[in-house]
Amino acid sequence: MADKMEKEFDRNEFADYLADLAEQIRGGQLASDRGTWTVPENFEAKIRLKEKKGRIALKLNFHWSTLADYSSEDRKQVTQWHRSMKAVKKRMGSSFKEVVRAAGKGEFPAEEALDDFVATSRVFAESVDPEWSTAMDEYMDHLENFVRAVKERQLEQMRHEIRDLQYRMKACHREFK
Repeated sequence: MADKMEKEFDRNEFADYLADLAEQIRGGQLASDRGTWTVPENFEAKIRLKEKKGRIALKLNFHWSTLADYSSEDRKQVTQWHRSMKAVKKRMGSSFKEVVRAAGKGEFPAEEALDDFVATSRVFAESVDPEWSTAMDEYMDHLENFVRAVKERQLEQMRHEIRDLQYRMKACHREFK
């Protein structure tokens, strides 16, 4: 099974794909180009079937932890990575709130908040998965523009870049979470 697929199917081909996926899940193993994982007895799923204005959309999203399929050492590394990324994201979010708060008052952020936000953004960028690189590059471009606007004391440009950064963050969360 391919990790990511976007193509036009005929009805039977798509039904076969879904049937294969269902059989893998029922059998307790899910295989893709990246490997094979154990499917737990219970996991979270979200299914959304929607018809609107003459068009139907089906979204299927399910997830579970794959850590049980890792070796003990790899599991430890992944767990540490998750903890460190969570800490970086929390700190980045906290300093970004300060930046947004200052902009809301029509002020430039305090140097400490700006430096912390930039530093944690850079740490985050260095740690992301390769599949996130394009989105992260866009984020980092907006970060540079934001820093430039602060240094040049361009309030409206700074606010614009804050909105762009917020949009990039939300888009990344939707796409890569």
